[in-house]
This record gives sequence, C-alpha cells and structure tokens, in this order.
Amino acid sequence: MTAAASEECITSEPETAGGRYSVPATLDLTAARDLRERLGAMLSGDGVVLDMSAVERMSTPCMQVLLAVGRSAGATKVSFQIVDASDAFRGAVADLGLETEFCNWMA
Repeated sequence: MTAAASEECITSEPETAGGRYSVPATLDLTAARDLRERLGAMLSGDGVVLDMSAVERMSTPCMQVLLAVGRSAGATKVSFQIVDASDAFRGAVADLGLETEFCNWMA
C-alpha cells in the first residue's frame, strides 16, 4: 500500500465478537470457491475478521471474492476487517490498484 493510501485509511482495533478466520498461505484459483463459501457463511454472523498474516500467494479470483464479501458486508451493515496483512497480500492489493477500496477494511 502506498504511503498516501495508508494515511487515508481509518484504522481501528478488530472486533472479536464476530467470526475470525486465519486465511491460508496460498490463495490461488483452487482456493477461491472455499474462500467464497466460508466467508459467505460468516456474513450471517456478527462480523468477519480475516487474519491475513500467513498469505504468501494471492490470486485475482480470491481478491475478487474478498472484494465482493467486503462490499456485501458493507451493504448489510456487517463488520468486515482484515488484520495483520502480510506483505504479499498488501502487494497484491497494490498491484491490482485496490488500495482505496481495501484500506477501509484493513486494521
């Protein structure tokens, strides 16, 4: 994430009342369906907290899943937060030009 984008982000402590999911190291095409199903189910709870510290590889389809789930959470007023984002995850967000979208969700 660029310095300018990170300065615009509002950071807060992650909410622990909702579900917390430690995302696996590899988020490739084969992981997209499981990610979508798992996060979709979590949206019916109090909130979603994603621990992205282990992410080493991130595919565009998985990024699309995160974007869609984050937007769905916003539309339904469910908390959605990304915590402990790895350098690989931050790099993927930057490579796809999604810093502005994701900075609202990253603690």
